[in-house]
Amino acid sequence: MSDCTDEKMEKFKEKISSLLFELITDIPESLYTPSENSDDKIKKLIRQASIKAATVSATLSVPAGLTGVLTSIPDIAAIWRIQAQLVSDIAATYGKFAQLSREAMVWCLFRHSAAQLVRDIAVRTGSRIVVQKLSLAALETLLTKIGIKISTKFLGKVALRAIPAIGAIGNGAYSFYDTTEVGKTAAAYFKALADQEAEVQEADVVS
Repeated sequence: MSDCTDEKMEKFKEKISSLLFELITDIPESLYTPSENSDDKIKKLIRQASIKAATVSATLSVPAGLTGVLTSIPDIAAIWRIQAQLVSDIAATYGKFAQLSREAMVWCLFRHSAAQLVRDIAVRTGSRIVVQKLSLAALETLLTKIGIKISTKFLGKVALRAIPAIGAIGNGAYSFYDTTEVGKTAAAYFKALADQEAEVQEADVVS
């Protein structure tokens, strides 16, 4: 990777971190509403989003080398927007969109891919996960660390993109898996919130 200079690597990492901050501070709205068959609807939403992310990732060919990777930022942005929309739609389907904070979005998006970095955001209390509130500065620092981690991992895969067919298939498959995991994390989190609310309401009725 002859054009892989330190300057270009830093530029790529900075752009990814900036993109992440924009994504997290602008949570997308959702057109979905709560329904009785929420679980089935959410399984369908996860599959649709995963297929969409895989298609976007596989069809946007990126040349080998860091110069090519720099042009892939719109691809990465598109995948994250699909995933962020999925998280919003899942929250809304469970009737918990109001609980979709910036911290909850970070947790859902990166729990599986940057577990060590986001582990302090959430605290488990019994079967429920409580997401901690972060200051804007702390959130920005966390997103910078996540951006560096993801950028480093992404740059390590650049060589694969020298073979277009293999690169397209590999990237598409990973995006499908990545989006599915995001959906599973969001579904588990917001379902737990919805179940807890239902239990409280039932207890109030009984008492």
